[in-house]
Amino acid sequence: MLKTEMNEWALKAIQLETAFMALDEAGLPADMKGLQQKAESGLRELIKGWQARKPKGGERTWKVEEKAGGTPEDEELAEVTNDLKEEELEWTVYRATSDKGETVETLVSEDRAWMAAGEEYYMGQWDEDEKTVDVGRDDEEGELGTGLVFTLKGELVYESTLGD
Repeated sequence: MLKTEMNEWALKAIQLETAFMALDEAGLPADMKGLQQKAESGLRELIKGWQARKPKGGERTWKVEEKAGGTPEDEELAEVTNDLKEEELEWTVYRATSDKGETVETLVSEDRAWMAAGEEYYMGQWDEDEKTVDVGRDDEEGELGTGLVFTLKGELVYESTLGD
């Protein structure tokens, strides 16, 4: 994952919401409901406080290139293209380059995607409309994923699920 202020913030926001949901799903005994409600209230306030610290973003300017059948610069992704060739599948390479010299490469074949961002690798379900990678998700295998969703620029997608 790219080390950006927005990604660091979004990762913490996701972790806080996950903690909130886990508390709700813990299935605590009835005699602990009061404590659970108190904890949920405190956690909700913490989440609201964290959301108020959301950075403005726009730290980088990006150029995104798209090349059907292209060869990724990243060696690991290039190896994946060899496998895709053997399986006679088509693919597209997206290369996003920032004004700070960072590169995010995403290899897409059908509804699968592989991403190299910030010296880390991600694999998951490709959303063609949104141009995002849902890490760990695999609809064919029934895998729900990790909850991390990246754009072609290596930015975490975050939308609160808690409401107000």
